[in-house]
Amino acid sequence: MLKDLRVLIVDDDPEILETLGDHIRGLGHHVTGRRSAQEALAVLKGEEVSLMITDAMMEGMDGFDLARRVREDHPDIAILMMTGHENEYPMSAALRAGADGYISKPFSLRKFAMIFERSYWEALSRLDWWCARGGDKKVAETIR
Repeated sequence: MLKDLRVLIVDDDPEILETLGDHIRGLGHHVTGRRSAQEALAVLKGEEVSLMITDAMMEGMDGFDLARRVREDHPDIAILMMTGHENEYPMSAALRAGADGYISKPFSLRKFAMIFERSYWEALSRLDWWCARGGDKKVAETIR
């Protein structure tokens, strides 16, 4: 089981921030919550983050644009996308935006914990994650 990750939760719903924040802290991780993509980007300028959880639909910059921006500027951060509008925002769109995992709301905290951990491990297997941490691209490609 993963321990001691630095997690950024981005959702404009304060109840989601509180519920997920409490749950993730209970799993042994550090949590920062923000209510907009702009606030999240400000956090990423000054804090180390292992995994970002973002809602797909938010005022201003949505979760897809946020994921693309984070993937470009911080390829070593794992990204988990949440949505309450699965028909409008399918998993394929989240993955194309750079997400490592996807979960539809509503969800149980048990299901969330499984997808949370799997998203982090998915990020670790990406070539850009390896290279962002100083790994040799040729070595990573031979392992695949």
